[in-house]
Amino acid sequence: MKNESNSENPGLSKGTVAFGLALALASVVNGLLVVVKEKSPAVMTLLQKMTVHHWVSHAVIVLGFFALCGGVFGAINKSQSFGAGRLIKMIVGGVLTGGVLVVGFYLLEG
Repeated sequence: MKNESNSENPGLSKGTVAFGLALALASVVNGLLVVVKEKSPAVMTLLQKMTVHHWVSHAVIVLGFFALCGGVFGAINKSQSFGAGRLIKMIVGGVLTGGVLVVGFYLLEG
């Protein structure tokens, strides 16, 4: 099996960086989708019609977005400028941002 790591980051593969960034971005998109669907009856209805329940559609959209972004980031990533620490900070920042969007929305709406 080919090792995808490079000389700048011997511990991080191209896939690790690509899907780590995709995770950070998908976490923010997840938070935004919660807010949009809760504020817009039209979006909620559309998501309910897509599958058996709006949360199933929500999960399919977020997971599809994650997979698509990871694949695209992996394909265009020619040289990683990410160390492990930077990637971890981006992942934590994305997850926290998505969480703050959801919690903040429900606290303000509740």
